[in-house]
Amino acid sequence: MVIIGVFGMTGTAWAGFFYPDIRPGYGVTSQTWLSKYFAPLRGTNLDTPVYFLDSAQPGATALVLGGTHGREIAGFTAAMVLLESAEIIKGRVIVIPFANRSSVSIQDKLNRIPRFHPINGRSDPRNLPYGDRLTDQADQGEPDPKNYVHPSGGAFKNGAESRNLNRVYPGKADGTPTEQLAFAIMELIRREKVDFALDLHESKTPEAHLNETSGKSGRDGRLAYMLICHPCGVEIGANALFEMELDTGIFGKIEKSNPASRGLSHFEIGHATDAISFLYETPNPGMDRWRDRPDPIRDPKYSLEHRVGAALRIFKHLADSFGRKTGRKLAMKGLPEYADIMKRGVGAYLD
Repeated sequence: MVIIGVFGMTGTAWAGFFYPDIRPGYGVTSQTWLSKYFAPLRGTNLDTPVYFLDSAQPGATALVLGGTHGREIAGFTAAMVLLESAEIIKGRVIVIPFANRSSVSIQDKLNRIPRFHPINGRSDPRNLPYGDRLTDQADQGEPDPKNYVHPSGGAFKNGAESRNLNRVYPGKADGTPTEQLAFAIMELIRREKVDFALDLHESKTPEAHLNETSGKSGRDGRLAYMLICHPCGVEIGANALFEMELDTGIFGKIEKSNPASRGLSHFEIGHATDAISFLYETPNPGMDRWRDRPDPIRDPKYSLEHRVGAALRIFKHLADSFGRKTGRKLAMKGLPEYADIMKRGVGAYLD
Protein backbone atom coordinates (compact mmCIF):
# COMPACT_ATOMS: atom_id res chain seq x y z
CA MET A 1 0.00 0.00 0.00
CA VAL A 2 1.32 3.41 -0.97
CA ILE A 3 -0.04 6.38 0.91
CA ILE A 4 -0.53 9.17 -1.59
CA GLY A 5 -0.58 12.84 -0.67
CA VAL A 6 -2.37 15.38 -2.83
CA PHE A 7 0.09 18.21 -3.26
CA GLY A 8 0.26 21.66 -4.76
CA MET A 9 -1.57 23.89 -2.31
CA THR A 10 -0.11 26.02 0.43
CA GLY A 11 -1.34 27.80 3.53
CA THR A 12 -3.91 27.09 6.14
CA ALA A 13 -6.19 25.29 3.67
CA TRP A 14 -4.04 22.29 4.42
CA ALA A 15 -5.13 22.04 8.04
CA GLY A 16 -6.90 18.74 8.48
CA PHE A 17 -6.06 15.18 7.51
CA PHE A 18 -2.66 14.81 5.87
CA TYR A 19 -1.61 11.74 3.89
CA PRO A 20 2.14 11.79 3.22
CA ASP A 21 3.55 10.62 -0.11
CA ILE A 22 5.57 7.54 0.87
CA ARG A 23 6.72 5.00 -1.72
CA PRO A 24 8.05 1.87 -0.01
CA GLY A 25 11.15 0.35 -1.60
CA TYR A 26 12.09 -3.29 -2.13
CA GLY A 27 13.43 -3.50 1.41
CA VAL A 28 9.99 -2.95 2.98
CA THR A 29 8.61 -6.35 3.89
CA SER A 30 5.38 -5.25 5.60
CA GLN A 31 3.55 -2.20 6.78
CA THR A 32 0.76 -1.32 9.14
CA TRP A 33 -0.66 1.63 11.11
CA LEU A 34 0.33 2.71 14.58
CA SER A 35 -3.26 2.06 15.67
CA LYS A 36 -2.40 -1.66 15.54
CA TYR A 37 -0.68 -1.02 18.88
CA PHE A 38 -3.35 1.30 20.30
CA ALA A 39 -6.73 1.04 18.61
CA PRO A 40 -8.18 4.45 19.69
CA LEU A 41 -5.81 6.16 17.21
CA ARG A 42 -7.59 4.52 14.27
CA GLY A 43 -9.33 7.03 12.01
CA THR A 44 -7.65 10.06 13.60
CA ASN A 45 -4.99 12.40 12.24
CA LEU A 46 -2.56 10.98 14.81
CA ASP A 47 -2.62 7.47 13.42
CA THR A 48 0.43 7.07 11.19
CA PRO A 49 2.04 4.49 8.87
CA VAL A 50 4.63 2.05 10.24
CA TYR A 51 7.04 0.20 7.94
CA PHE A 52 9.06 -2.96 8.56
CA LEU A 53 12.30 -3.85 6.80
CA ASP A 54 12.94 -7.40 8.00
CA SER A 55 15.82 -9.57 6.81
CA ALA A 56 14.35 -12.70 8.44
CA GLN A 57 17.87 -13.22 9.79
CA PRO A 58 18.71 -12.98 13.52
CA GLY A 59 20.01 -9.63 14.66
CA ALA A 60 19.06 -6.33 16.26
CA THR A 61 15.71 -4.58 15.90
CA ALA A 62 15.97 -0.82 15.47
CA LEU A 63 13.26 1.85 15.43
CA VAL A 64 13.74 5.09 13.47
CA LEU A 65 11.34 7.95 14.23
CA GLY A 66 11.05 10.94 11.91
CA GLY A 67 8.55 13.76 12.02
CA THR A 68 8.15 14.04 15.78
CA HIS A 69 7.99 17.74 14.96
CA GLY A 70 6.52 18.52 11.54
CA ARG A 71 8.92 21.37 10.76
CA GLU A 72 12.01 19.18 11.21
CA ILE A 73 12.11 18.16 7.59
CA ALA A 74 15.51 16.44 7.45
CA GLY A 75 14.41 13.87 10.03
CA PHE A 76 11.38 12.58 8.19
CA THR A 77 13.12 12.89 4.81
CA ALA A 78 15.98 10.72 6.10
CA ALA A 79 13.42 8.18 7.33
CA MET A 80 11.81 8.17 3.87
CA VAL A 81 15.17 7.65 2.15
CA LEU A 82 15.81 4.73 4.49
CA LEU A 83 12.54 2.96 3.71
CA GLU A 84 12.61 3.79 -0.02
CA SER A 85 16.25 2.83 -0.68
CA ALA A 86 17.66 0.46 1.95
CA GLU A 87 17.42 -3.31 2.37
CA ILE A 88 18.23 -5.10 5.61
CA ILE A 89 20.39 -8.22 5.41
CA LYS A 90 20.68 -8.95 9.15
CA GLY A 91 18.15 -7.97 11.82
CA ARG A 92 15.28 -5.61 11.10
CA VAL A 93 14.39 -1.92 11.07
CA ILE A 94 11.02 -0.36 11.91
CA VAL A 95 10.45 3.10 10.44
CA ILE A 96 7.81 5.64 11.42
CA PRO A 97 8.59 8.52 9.04
CA PHE A 98 5.85 10.83 10.35
CA ALA A 99 5.58 10.15 14.08
CA ASN A 100 3.22 13.09 14.59
CA ARG A 101 1.31 13.26 11.33
CA SER A 102 -0.96 15.95 12.75
CA SER A 103 1.96 18.36 13.18
CA VAL A 104 2.75 18.05 9.44
CA SER A 105 -0.84 18.90 8.54
CA ILE A 106 -0.55 22.56 9.60
CA GLN A 107 1.72 25.44 8.62
CA ASP A 108 4.90 26.29 10.49
CA LYS A 109 4.16 29.07 12.97
CA LEU A 110 7.79 30.06 13.60
CA ASN A 111 8.88 31.51 10.26
CA ARG A 112 5.83 30.71 8.10
CA ILE A 113 7.93 28.46 5.90
CA PRO A 114 5.98 27.35 2.78
CA ARG A 115 4.01 24.14 3.19
CA PHE A 116 5.62 22.15 0.35
CA HIS A 117 9.06 22.01 -1.25
CA PRO A 118 9.54 20.35 -4.66
CA ILE A 119 12.56 18.17 -5.40
CA ASN A 120 13.23 15.81 -8.30
CA GLY A 121 12.80 12.14 -7.35
CA ARG A 122 14.02 9.12 -9.28
CA SER A 123 10.75 8.70 -11.17
CA ASP A 124 8.96 12.04 -10.88
CA PRO A 125 8.95 15.24 -8.80
CA ARG A 126 8.29 14.94 -5.07
CA ASN A 127 6.87 17.59 -2.78
CA LEU A 128 8.32 17.46 0.72
CA PRO A 129 5.94 18.79 3.39
CA TYR A 130 6.90 21.29 6.07
CA GLY A 131 4.69 21.60 9.13
CA ASP A 132 4.68 22.85 12.69
CA ARG A 133 6.17 21.70 16.00
CA LEU A 134 2.92 20.75 17.74
CA THR A 135 -0.16 18.63 17.22
CA ASP A 136 -2.90 20.60 15.46
CA GLN A 137 -5.17 22.15 18.09
CA ALA A 138 -8.17 20.69 16.24
CA ASP A 139 -6.75 17.18 16.60
CA GLN A 140 -6.01 17.71 20.29
CA GLY A 141 -9.66 18.55 20.73
CA GLU A 142 -9.27 20.80 23.76
CA PRO A 143 -7.71 24.15 24.67
CA ASP A 144 -4.13 24.22 25.93
CA PRO A 145 -3.93 24.23 29.73
CA LYS A 146 -2.22 27.10 31.52
CA ASN A 147 0.56 24.68 32.50
CA TYR A 148 1.19 21.20 31.17
CA VAL A 149 1.70 18.71 34.00
CA HIS A 150 3.59 15.60 32.92
CA PRO A 151 2.38 12.24 34.31
CA SER A 152 5.58 12.12 36.40
CA GLY A 153 4.49 15.29 38.18
CA GLY A 154 6.83 17.73 36.45
CA ALA A 155 5.25 20.86 34.96
CA PHE A 156 5.90 22.95 31.85
CA LYS A 157 4.97 26.62 32.14
CA ASN A 158 3.84 26.71 28.51
CA GLY A 159 0.62 24.72 28.31
CA ALA A 160 1.05 24.28 24.55
CA GLU A 161 3.73 21.72 25.35
CA SER A 162 0.82 19.36 26.00
CA ARG A 163 0.72 19.10 22.17
CA ASN A 164 4.45 18.43 21.83
CA LEU A 165 4.99 14.71 21.25
CA ASN A 166 8.51 15.01 22.65
CA ARG A 167 7.29 16.29 25.99
CA VAL A 168 4.58 13.74 26.77
CA TYR A 169 6.37 10.36 26.74
CA PRO A 170 5.67 7.69 27.94
CA GLY A 171 2.14 8.87 27.26
CA LYS A 172 -1.18 7.77 28.75
CA ALA A 173 -3.80 5.39 27.41
CA ASP A 174 -6.52 7.65 28.85
CA GLY A 175 -4.72 10.92 28.15
CA THR A 176 -4.95 13.60 25.48
CA PRO A 177 -4.58 12.55 21.82
CA THR A 178 -0.88 13.54 21.89
CA GLU A 179 -0.32 11.50 25.06
CA GLN A 180 -2.13 8.58 23.43
CA LEU A 181 0.19 8.90 20.41
CA ALA A 182 3.23 8.62 22.68
CA PHE A 183 1.63 5.67 24.48
CA ALA A 184 1.10 3.88 21.14
CA ILE A 185 4.76 4.34 20.17
CA MET A 186 5.82 2.90 23.52
CA GLU A 187 3.49 -0.05 22.99
CA LEU A 188 5.08 -0.71 19.61
CA ILE A 189 8.55 -0.63 21.17
CA ARG A 190 7.55 -3.14 23.84
CA ARG A 191 5.60 -5.51 21.62
CA GLU A 192 8.16 -5.54 18.81
CA LYS A 193 11.04 -5.91 21.29
CA VAL A 194 12.99 -2.96 19.88
CA ASP A 195 16.69 -3.03 20.84
CA PHE A 196 17.51 0.60 20.10
CA ALA A 197 15.53 3.63 18.96
CA LEU A 198 16.67 6.79 17.19
CA ASP A 199 14.44 9.88 17.19
CA LEU A 200 15.55 12.27 14.39
CA HIS A 201 15.18 15.97 15.17
CA GLU A 202 16.37 19.39 14.00
CA SER A 203 17.47 22.48 15.89
CA LYS A 204 18.53 26.05 15.26
CA THR A 205 21.87 26.40 13.48
CA PRO A 206 25.07 27.21 15.41
CA GLU A 207 25.75 30.29 13.26
CA ALA A 208 26.87 33.49 14.93
CA HIS A 209 24.39 36.33 14.48
CA LEU A 210 23.46 39.71 15.88
CA ASN A 211 20.73 39.70 18.50
CA GLU A 212 18.54 42.67 17.59
CA THR A 213 17.17 42.95 21.12
CA SER A 214 20.49 43.08 22.97
CA GLY A 215 22.66 44.37 20.14
CA LYS A 216 25.17 41.63 20.93
CA SER A 217 26.36 38.83 18.68
CA GLY A 218 25.80 35.28 19.82
CA ARG A 219 24.86 31.72 18.96
CA ASP A 220 21.74 29.87 20.02
CA GLY A 221 21.99 26.51 18.24
CA ARG A 222 23.45 24.57 21.16
CA LEU A 223 21.73 21.36 20.10
CA ALA A 224 23.04 21.34 16.53
CA TYR A 225 24.87 18.04 15.78
CA MET A 226 24.05 16.79 19.26
CA LEU A 227 23.48 13.09 19.98
CA ILE A 228 21.54 12.70 23.21
CA CYS A 229 21.82 9.23 24.71
CA HIS A 230 20.00 7.41 27.45
CA PRO A 231 22.60 6.75 30.18
CA CYS A 232 22.88 3.08 29.16
CA GLY A 233 23.76 4.08 25.59
CA VAL A 234 26.50 6.69 26.09
CA GLU A 235 29.37 4.39 25.10
CA ILE A 236 27.52 3.24 21.98
CA GLY A 237 26.77 6.86 21.08
CA ALA A 238 30.32 8.08 21.63
CA ASN A 239 31.73 5.39 19.36
CA ALA A 240 29.15 6.21 16.69
CA LEU A 241 30.04 9.92 16.75
CA PHE A 242 33.73 9.12 16.47
CA GLU A 243 33.15 6.90 13.43
CA MET A 244 30.87 9.50 11.87
CA GLU A 245 33.48 12.25 12.18
CA LEU A 246 36.02 10.00 10.47
CA ASP A 247 33.86 9.32 7.42
CA THR A 248 31.95 12.61 7.04
CA GLY A 249 34.05 15.25 8.78
CA ILE A 250 31.01 16.23 10.87
CA PHE A 251 31.95 16.81 14.48
CA GLY A 252 29.17 15.73 16.80
CA LYS A 253 28.53 16.50 20.44
CA ILE A 254 27.21 14.04 22.98
CA GLU A 255 24.95 14.54 25.94
CA LYS A 256 23.51 12.12 28.47
CA SER A 257 19.77 12.21 29.14
CA ASN A 258 18.92 14.09 32.28
CA PRO A 259 16.43 12.07 34.38
CA ALA A 260 14.99 15.36 35.59
CA SER A 261 13.90 16.24 32.03
CA ARG A 262 10.83 14.05 31.88
CA GLY A 263 8.73 13.53 28.78
CA LEU A 264 11.52 13.37 26.20
CA SER A 265 11.98 10.29 24.03
CA HIS A 266 15.70 9.85 24.67
CA PHE A 267 15.06 9.38 28.37
CA GLU A 268 11.56 7.93 28.60
CA ILE A 269 12.02 5.17 25.99
CA GLY A 270 15.14 3.90 27.72
CA HIS A 271 13.53 4.33 31.13
CA ALA A 272 10.24 2.51 30.44
CA THR A 273 11.28 -0.17 27.91
CA ASP A 274 14.21 -2.49 27.21
CA ALA A 275 15.32 -0.36 24.23
CA ILE A 276 18.36 1.92 24.32
CA SER A 277 17.20 5.33 23.13
CA PHE A 278 18.96 8.11 21.21
CA LEU A 279 17.98 11.49 19.77
CA TYR A 280 19.99 13.29 17.07
CA GLU A 281 19.70 16.96 16.06
CA THR A 282 20.66 18.39 12.66
CA PRO A 283 20.81 22.21 12.17
CA ASN A 284 17.83 23.59 10.22
CA PRO A 285 18.14 27.23 9.03
CA GLY A 286 14.35 27.34 8.81
CA MET A 287 14.29 27.38 12.61
CA ASP A 288 16.52 30.47 13.02
CA ARG A 289 14.42 33.49 13.98
CA TRP A 290 17.12 35.95 12.94
CA ARG A 291 17.25 34.99 9.26
CA ASP A 292 15.33 37.22 6.83
CA ARG A 293 14.40 34.50 4.34
CA PRO A 294 15.43 31.13 5.74
CA ASP A 295 15.68 28.28 3.23
CA PRO A 296 15.43 24.83 4.86
CA ILE A 297 16.19 23.08 1.55
CA ARG A 298 19.00 24.87 -0.30
CA ASP A 299 20.86 26.85 2.36
CA PRO A 300 24.52 26.84 1.17
CA LYS A 301 25.90 25.63 4.50
CA TYR A 302 23.02 23.60 5.94
CA SER A 303 21.40 22.11 2.86
CA LEU A 304 18.82 19.36 3.11
CA GLU A 305 21.37 16.98 1.55
CA HIS A 306 23.88 17.72 4.30
CA ARG A 307 21.34 17.20 7.08
CA VAL A 308 19.72 14.07 5.64
CA GLY A 309 23.17 12.60 5.03
CA ALA A 310 24.19 13.31 8.62
CA ALA A 311 21.00 11.74 10.01
CA LEU A 312 21.44 8.56 7.97
CA ARG A 313 25.11 8.20 8.85
CA ILE A 314 24.50 8.53 12.59
CA PHE A 315 21.90 5.78 12.29
CA LYS A 316 24.35 3.54 10.42
CA HIS A 317 27.11 4.13 12.97
CA LEU A 318 24.77 3.61 15.92
CA ALA A 319 23.74 0.27 14.40
CA ASP A 320 27.39 -0.75 13.96
CA SER A 321 28.35 0.41 17.44
CA PHE A 322 25.36 -1.36 18.99
CA GLY A 323 26.33 -4.57 17.20
CA ARG A 324 29.91 -4.44 18.44
CA LYS A 325 28.78 -3.74 22.00
CA THR A 326 25.99 -6.32 22.26
CA GLY A 327 26.66 -8.90 19.57
CA ARG A 328 23.19 -8.23 18.08
CA LYS A 329 24.07 -6.96 14.62
CA LEU A 330 22.09 -4.91 12.14
CA ALA A 331 23.42 -5.00 8.57
CA MET A 332 22.08 -2.99 5.62
CA LYS A 333 22.67 -2.43 1.94
CA GLY A 334 21.48 0.38 -0.28
CA LEU A 335 21.66 3.02 2.44
CA PRO A 336 23.44 5.93 0.74
CA GLU A 337 26.75 7.26 2.00
CA TYR A 338 26.97 10.88 3.11
CA ALA A 339 29.24 11.77 0.17
CA ASP A 340 26.81 10.20 -2.30
CA ILE A 341 23.86 12.22 -1.01
CA MET A 342 25.93 15.41 -1.14
CA LYS A 343 26.91 14.65 -4.73
CA ARG A 344 23.62 13.32 -6.14
CA GLY A 345 21.03 15.02 -3.93
CA VAL A 346 18.24 13.64 -1.77
CA GLY A 347 15.93 13.06 -4.72
CA ALA A 348 18.26 10.42 -6.16
CA TYR A 349 17.21 8.17 -3.28
CA LEU A 350 13.45 8.84 -3.40
CA ASP A 351 11.21 7.33 -6.08
